[in-house]
Amino acid sequence: MADTFSAFHRVLSFAGISIFKETNWNSKFWFTVQIFNFIIGLLCFLFTSGFVISSSSDLLLFIQGACIWTTGVIMTITLGICLVFRIQFRDFLTEMAFRDAALDIPIVDYIFNVNNGKKMMQLKKLVVESQKDLLNYTSLLLKIYVTGVWLCATLYLCSPIYSMLVSEDKSLRLLAFDMWFPWSLADIKVYTLSFIFHAYAGYLCCVAYPGLQSTIILLVGQIIRQLRILNFILQHLNELVLEVNQRKDEKWQKSCTTVLSQCVEHYVKIKRFSNRLNVICRPFYLALILVAIILVCMCSVKIAISDKLSPDTIKYYVHEICFIFVVLMFCLLGQQVDDECASLELAVTEKWYIFNRAHKQNVRIFKMALSQRMPIYIFGTITLSLPTFTWFIKTGMSFFTLVMSVLEEQ
Repeated sequence: MADTFSAFHRVLSFAGISIFKETNWNSKFWFTVQIFNFIIGLLCFLFTSGFVISSSSDLLLFIQGACIWTTGVIMTITLGICLVFRIQFRDFLTEMAFRDAALDIPIVDYIFNVNNGKKMMQLKKLVVESQKDLLNYTSLLLKIYVTGVWLCATLYLCSPIYSMLVSEDKSLRLLAFDMWFPWSLADIKVYTLSFIFHAYAGYLCCVAYPGLQSTIILLVGQIIRQLRILNFILQHLNELVLEVNQRKDEKWQKSCTTVLSQCVEHYVKIKRFSNRLNVICRPFYLALILVAIILVCMCSVKIAISDKLSPDTIKYYVHEICFIFVVLMFCLLGQQVDDECASLELAVTEKWYIFNRAHKQNVRIFKMALSQRMPIYIFGTITLSLPTFTWFIKTGMSFFTLVMSVLEEQ
């Protein structure tokens, strides 16, 4: 657990985001660094917007600039969310990541103090291994994502350097990212500082994107994990309580109803957590989907009209793949939450007929609550799900077809 959180802190601390730091996480130093990086992100957004606006008369240059502009939009939103909601994200991590919230369920806490019973041991194994797997997977995902974004930023930075080295024009001044600056780059010192700004902004993306998105994936992954634990308890409610009580009697009936009440209470807690997280992340989800559609379209157009295997084109492949991968990950998470809620809705009625009338009444009420599910809304009634990912790909390709038809007519 400590290794995973250390990996997150190493990545996010570059941007001044200290929510994974064990102590003194909300110090003035970290707050100042975070504000500084947000200003850098805001400047990137302004400079890339200026380039896109100034290049509106040249469609090819406009497309090239739009690839960088979309990235700047997401980076600025990411840094802004981390700055404004840093306390809330720290609270989310304290509630669901730094400690195992499954232990708040009394029967789960009980099984860690006993070493007998087949179903109890299975539940104990599920709690321990699911926590370990989630932390390992998110840590691995963070490292893969950082590597991919770092490769993309490095390709963008190396492309102008290579072009200037092979060019015969020694006065040529090229930059890594398409930005409009209100100053001339003729002076070598001004150009050097501008290029350093580019490099810093590029590698800032390498921590802003993977850091926030992997943190959200960790938190949503915990929601999925908690639902799976509840699913197991409700599916094997009869056997679990029997292993505790040793025989079926009136006490067994009361214990089953008590455990059901514990599951209801924990489900309500998870749903409230999910709703609070979604309120903060919804603008990010919406911006990510819309910006990713534009970026996928623009990168596809740039690849289509360029030499497919040239060094300059490879960066667009990596750029596009990174964004598609991120959208797919979030849509898969949203779909998984919905699937787990559907499984839980079925599990709550498992062997309902063997319980008494009071228990059956509680089952009916809980089933009605579960029918509402835990949708992760993007906008209106649109949720993060696999159908949304299909819509994302179709819309991106339709946009791509439209832009290509405009280019062919010119």
